[in-house]
Formats: sequence, structure tokens, C-alpha cells
Amino acid sequence: MQSYLLNGELKMNIVDFGKFNSSFGLVKSPSKVVVESFLSWQQKILPDWGFELKLEKRQGKLGDALIALCPRTAPIVTRYLFWPVDENWTLYFDNGVSGTDAGPPSVLSSRLGVDAIRVVMADEVIDPVSGQVTQYPATILEFYSNGVERRHIFVANDGGKWKFGELGEPFLFENMAAYKVRSIKDRFTNAMLHSYLKELGVNLSNANSVLTEPDLGYLLTKHGKMPASYKEFKD
Repeated sequence: MQSYLLNGELKMNIVDFGKFNSSFGLVKSPSKVVVESFLSWQQKILPDWGFELKLEKRQGKLGDALIALCPRTAPIVTRYLFWPVDENWTLYFDNGVSGTDAGPPSVLSSRLGVDAIRVVMADEVIDPVSGQVTQYPATILEFYSNGVERRHIFVANDGGKWKFGELGEPFLFENMAAYKVRSIKDRFTNAMLHSYLKELGVNLSNANSVLTEPDLGYLLTKHGKMPASYKEFKD
């Protein structure tokens, strides 16, 4: 992650995952361990609904792997991506049209007995044709330990006023003074979230490294008869 000066103030360049930047998960365990736990969990559920998962190992660039997640789908998710940040942390994405599901990071935290994080860095998105808001702005950090939510911080605007909230015991590195600034949307910013992640041992810029053996990412694809309401969305 690089930095630069703007009006004499130090700023951070935020790592961008493109259309998947709005929400994703992190699990504190090697990617192979995380995907094996996810498969074990899902393979007990999916056969009852007529589905199975196909596993594909991925190397190269994260951007290319994220493209492989498309198209987005509803009402069910059909693709999942697990990508190593380093030897300790694994990124989790899925192709749900509303963003990556919040549930798996907490479930995997419980199954593996490790820490996990849900991250939201969503900008407002307006449909150019209808003029309708298709994504509301929000910055959210949810931290889980052994499946239990340890800390939750957010700012969000769902079409009305900006709201801020925080639950759980603060980490020592948090900027508590920022939570009291006059501008609600500035109480918890994307730059603050990134700095908190680094304090927790997550440097997202590492995820942009080109993967080669033995480092691997994993793409899971769901196969089976889709419901009548199933739709695919092309960005």
C-alpha cells in the first residue's frame, strides 16, 4: 500500500478489488485449510438441494480470478473464491448480486477456531438508466473470534441520513476521537478501515502478488438445477 500527500495531509492509496470491492471476507488460516473447511460444511448441505461444488485451483493474478467469479447471480450464489493474502490470511469472495455473503466468514471462524473479518467498502452506485440507487454507501468492519462477534464498527447511508455505530470492546489501536467528529460519514472511513486491518495483521496489498506454486487460490463453482427465479447479471 502506497501513500501520498494531499494538501499537506498523508493519504493512503486504498487497495481496489474492482466490482468486488464493496464486500468481502477474511479468514485467519491458510487458503487450503479454509477451502477444505468450507467444502466440508457445504457438502453436508448442498446434496439435499441437488447441488454439488466443483473445485478449481487458481494461480496468477487476483484480478483475473475475480473476473472468473462473474456473472453475478440471484437468488443463490454459484461461485466462491478463496485467495491467500499471505500465509496467515485468506480472502473470501462470492458472486451474489448484492455482494459477498456476510455469513461464511463467521461460520468458518467457528469451524476452524480462528479469527475472521467481514469488510464492506461500498460506494453509492446509481443506475444511469433508471436513476435508482443500486448500492448504498457504507464502511463496515466486523471482527469474529471463534465464531463470536468481537467488534463491529460501521458508517452507512441506506437512503436517508448517515448513521454510525460501534459494538464490542475497542481495540487499542482504534482512533476513538474520530468516532465523535461532526460529520457522521467521516467517523469511520475506508482509510481508517485499511489501517485497522494492517494493525490486525492484514495487508491487502499483498493480495495483488502473482500466485505461483505452492501458493494457490481456489475457485468453487456450484452445479445443479437452478430455481425458476434464478438470474444472472452482467455488469
